[in-house]
Amino acid sequence: MERKWFRPADLILLAAAAAVCLALLFWQHSTGDADCTAVIEQDGQELRRISLSALTQEERIELGGEYHVVLLAEPGAISFLSSDCPDQICVHTGKLTKPGQAAVCLPARISVRLEGKSESGADATTG
Repeated sequence: MERKWFRPADLILLAAAAAVCLALLFWQHSTGDADCTAVIEQDGQELRRISLSALTQEERIELGGEYHVVLLAEPGAISFLSSDCPDQICVHTGKLTKPGQAAVCLPARISVRLEGKSESGADATTG
């Protein structure tokens, strides 16, 4: 007796689940925030606030201290461009684009977080 791995109904269910997952993925990436502000802090002190929606071109922000850190602010996003810290986790975090997202360079004691009204209604975002 030969056993079939998938029946036609199983394949239809699998295709429907994949379509829902793809739709949610595209929907999540397409929802942006109209007014997003980056808050840059060092040693718990706020250094600067940048309205990412008001930016029209890239801006490099150099921060001193024990480690030299460079942030890249661009329309709708901010990221750690470079850092002299040993682990480089902050640089590998990538671009922050949605309210609730944050990135931290622990050795340099610098944090960047995004504030704004989220269209999704979520208080915070991970990932």
